[in-house]
Amino acid sequence: MAADGERGPLGLPRRSEAPGVGVAIDLGTRHRFHGIQPVLPVSDVTRAARYFREVLGFELDFIAGEPPSYARVKHVPPGDDPVDASLAVGLPGVLPGDHSRGDAVYIRLWQCNARETRQWRGEIVIHVGRDIDGLHAAYVKRGVEVTEPPTSQPWGLREFAIREPDGHVLRFCGYL
Repeated sequence: MAADGERGPLGLPRRSEAPGVGVAIDLGTRHRFHGIQPVLPVSDVTRAARYFREVLGFELDFIAGEPPSYARVKHVPPGDDPVDASLAVGLPGVLPGDHSRGDAVYIRLWQCNARETRQWRGEIVIHVGRDIDGLHAAYVKRGVEVTEPPTSQPWGLREFAIREPDGHVLRFCGYL
């Protein structure tokens, strides 16, 4: 067993001491993990997709099933979506390779029966590139249920939280 001074982050043995430790990190690098798409259970996928689009400002990416039972909403910064890449040329503050405008956000909506959605709740953290307080104000004007007002956190983020109609918490944050 390694002495306390010989341990790495989180108190785990260093890689040289424990074969296999760090393999997940190597796989993430090798396979270039680059994003997640959380799935939120909702009681009505059409209503949920409409809420995300009309109230929260996402775009409907797809809706599937007859009747609809699965959907994905997205926000892709200008220039990141192949369809609108040409539109970003010349936009103020948009430079090639500039990630300060944020990354694409995709959220999948999965219709479950009402009993299942009450038991399973999730929280998603969405990073915002600019004007977190302005986003909060816009959501308040749209009648969004704010559960936590904008607060500057000691970990370097300003954030606020909302609850969408199926009970999931969406936490929006931006760097201070």
